[in-house]
Amino acid sequence: MIPIHRPDHPVDLALAESLLIAEGIPYFVHNKHFGGLYPGVQIELLNARTVMVPEAEALRAREVLADLLTAEPEPPPTSPRPRFSLGQIFRMLFEAVAFGWFFPAKRRRKDDDTKTTP
Repeated sequence: MIPIHRPDHPVDLALAESLLIAEGIPYFVHNKHFGGLYPGVQIELLNARTVMVPEAEALRAREVLADLLTAEPEPPPTSPRPRFSLGQIFRMLFEAVAFGWFFPAKRRRKDDDTKTTP
């Protein structure tokens, strides 16, 4: 199976699934349910959803999803690493600091307070 589409929104995913079902094209959505469990930072193999189809159906699937796929801007294949604006860097740092669920704190073992030492 090869990746065809990486939707940014559940509505885009539902639309892609509906189009593929209507055309009878078999597909698989990598991280379909797990991707919605932890919203926030999208890490490609961890929680980003990806629509995949068999290689034999790839051309037909791209034709079916042509309007949906052309709506997405694709980076050039030889583009250098994307540069982030100052606002994007600030937002990422804020999310990393403010949302402790992304970086869970190390839990310390509590001693039993009822014990007394002589």
